[in-house]
Parts: sequence; C-alpha cells; structure tokens
Amino acid sequence: MKVDFVRFKPSITYDYDNFVVFSEKPLNNRFLKGYIIKARSSKEVLEKLRRAKKDWFVGVIGDLNILKYAVMRWRVDLILDFDGRILDYALIKMAKDKDVAIEFSFRRFLRCRDRSKLFEEVVETFKIIKKFDTPFILTSGAENDYELRPKRQILEFFEYLGADVERAEHWMRRLVRRYTDSNYIMDGLEIVGDDP
Repeated sequence: MKVDFVRFKPSITYDYDNFVVFSEKPLNNRFLKGYIIKARSSKEVLEKLRRAKKDWFVGVIGDLNILKYAVMRWRVDLILDFDGRILDYALIKMAKDKDVAIEFSFRRFLRCRDRSKLFEEVVETFKIIKKFDTPFILTSGAENDYELRPKRQILEFFEYLGADVERAEHWMRRLVRRYTDSNYIMDGLEIVGDDP
C-alpha cells in the first residue's frame, strides 16, 4: 500500500493508494487522519496528546527538548520534518527504543536556502539511523499540490542521499498497518481467525 504523509487535502493522487493528512485539527475526509502537536512546553504536549483520538497518527513538532519529551510518551508515532528541526544522537537512539519514526520530507529540500548544509545533515543522520536501525519514513511532506511528488521520485532522491529505502518502506507499512489493519497487534503477533 503506497501512502504519503502530507499537510493538506490533496487533489492529485499520483500513484498513492491513500494519504495521511496532518493538521492541528484533523477533519473528516476520505484520507487517514494525522494530528500535529506543535508545543512549546511539556505541559502543552500532554494537553494536546489527551485530545488525540485512537485512529489518528500523532506527529510532533518542537525544539529538541520538546521532541525528547514527546518521544517518551506512548501515543506519539513520529517526529515530523519541519524547517529548523534538530536531531541529535540521543534523540535518534530514544526514537529507536520507543519505536517512534522519524520523518524525512522532500518538501524541505524544495524550500531550503542552504541546500548543501541540509544535504550534509541528512546524510549524517541516515548513518546514525542505520547504526541504530531507528524507524524512519520518507515522504513528500507536501503543503500544496505543487510540492507533491510521485513515490518513486521521493525514494530515488533519498536513496541517492544514502537512505535504505527498503527499510524506510518497511517502517512506513508497519506504521500504517497499526491504524488500518484491525488484525494487527504488533510485529509477529496478529489475529488470524476465531476459535471454533
């Protein structure tokens, strides 16, 4: 199942089966719902987590301390990609331990001013992620139809930067399955059938 994580309701679908549409107030539409938590304090993170519904993907945006705090909460699914995001060694290790995925979006490369610095940061981050086998996903992160890209283009771009795209797709399928497959409990544990 090809899924992309976006920040708007797309009108173009390309080769995607579905989208996870992230917003601070998820709307009822035909797409999967994503809830963005933008917080400045740990108290604000907890307040917004209480509002999250069971079928919402929960992504967090904030400074390094907020991200570390949010990763420790059981309901957070991923660290969203945003301008100015800082990932350090400890946060990547914590994300692995708490099974929180890290998003890398193509949109940042379209909008950034200092691309060479961004390329270096992302290449180094992929090396650390590979070392710990931290969950990560590759998305368009689009905020409008012009930033939306086909899945193949996104995967080839990040593969050039050193990402293990097969592993990223594994983490993406796993994350989406948590919310779309009623028989899925966790890796290696599924409901197969009813007892007679």
